[in-house]
Amino acid sequence: MSTFNGIVHEFPDIAIDYFRTVPGRPPPLAYFLSHVHSDHLVGLESIKSPFVYCSAATRAILLELEKRANRVACANGLREAPVRTYKHLKTVVRPIPLETPVSIELRPGNDIQVTLFDANHCPGAVMFLLEGHGKAVLYTGDIRSEPWWVNSIARNPSLVEYTSGLKTLDCIYLDTSMLDDLGLQTKAQGLQHLLSQVGRYPQDTVFCMQAWTYGYEEVWIALSKALQSKIHVDEYKMRVYQSLVKESGDPDFPLLSHHSKEAPYLVGFSSNKKQFEGCLTRDENVRIHSCEKDTPCAIMASKPIVWIRPIVAHLPNGEDISEVGLGGGGDDLEQQVNVAQMAADNIDSLLKMQVVISHLLEFHLT
Repeated sequence: MSTFNGIVHEFPDIAIDYFRTVPGRPPPLAYFLSHVHSDHLVGLESIKSPFVYCSAATRAILLELEKRANRVACANGLREAPVRTYKHLKTVVRPIPLETPVSIELRPGNDIQVTLFDANHCPGAVMFLLEGHGKAVLYTGDIRSEPWWVNSIARNPSLVEYTSGLKTLDCIYLDTSMLDDLGLQTKAQGLQHLLSQVGRYPQDTVFCMQAWTYGYEEVWIALSKALQSKIHVDEYKMRVYQSLVKESGDPDFPLLSHHSKEAPYLVGFSSNKKQFEGCLTRDENVRIHSCEKDTPCAIMASKPIVWIRPIVAHLPNGEDISEVGLGGGGDDLEQQVNVAQMAADNIDSLLKMQVVISHLLEFHLT
């Protein structure tokens, strides 16, 4: 769960991931949002200005977010149209491309340069490199610092001055969610173990992946490919992920562009004027489900299900550490309370597969 107060001391005219008034400080001249997990959205619903800068994927998802009560009302036919919590911020939230230094004017004569880098956390999640006035800081937001990701950061041309020692950062605002001495497997190791476990089940087994926050997309992709099955999701999830696709608007060449690398696999793409479907579907007659738990589909309500549920870690002594708020955003997709109160996530998480009928399996997934 994020406890950051938004203050960047080297750049006092901005705030990051915190949108409430800070006593004793003037209002910021620009806001920055690292990702859409709800513990990073505190106060955002109420702002009217200044601009909020983020990645294109974060903006797309943000403008589709709904609170649980409204979603359930729509699903049950009690409300005709979705109520999008941040829709009114459409002109305020401004996207910035990744790995592209961008100059932002805070006021005349006061510019800063901002570069976004993928944080390996959830779709749209980024780090911010802030430079200007002889200072430079890196704000990590929530990151999943696996070895391959650290190597990619070290050789990134927009960071190589700092990673090579030619320049020095004045400060790193670091995600400290996982500073405990725990041996966590890599994401690839976790996926390998997951697939080996689900592969033991009969081919007609139905699985439910409880994706209750953003960041499980690679699990969906791995399961869909291995089991050769699409994944049934509720209407809300489908709308959110379809927001990551943008049509070209050219009828003669209707290409689809995507705001995140996961989007083509999840919701489809076009090539040579042909449309290819993604792995997410509204069709209930599939082996994998991630529909909303309060409004389950007919398959979920009538068949025995193998549940895939998250834990934080499975320790060598056999102890399980359940999700307790790491990384924020828990229940962002399966909310039980208001958006601003959420506090759990899948950062460096593991998964537990529980068979409802008779037995229990466990597997690691970071």
